[in-house]
Amino acid sequence: MRNTQLYLFCKKIHRLLVILMIVLGSIMAGTGYMMHEGVYILVSAIQIRFFHNNLSILFSIILGIMSLTGLYLFLFPYLKVKREPPLSN
Repeated sequence: MRNTQLYLFCKKIHRLLVILMIVLGSIMAGTGYMMHEGVYILVSAIQIRFFHNNLSILFSIILGIMSLTGLYLFLFPYLKVKREPPLSN
């Protein structure tokens, strides 16, 4: 049985999570680059490392939820449709 409302809800959540992943990924890339190159702008190395490590946990959780919604969106067309029996005369 396919549930169209669940599909549309997953689609909205998935799109929102993609935007969050882009934002978090950009921030983590920036802080990772700072740690790699040893260039710290306006904050200390310990603060950058703390910020990067805490964002990685949030990044992982969002990635997991996004994977689940994406899996449902991928499998939705293959789910069986519950069909009503034909009306007999």
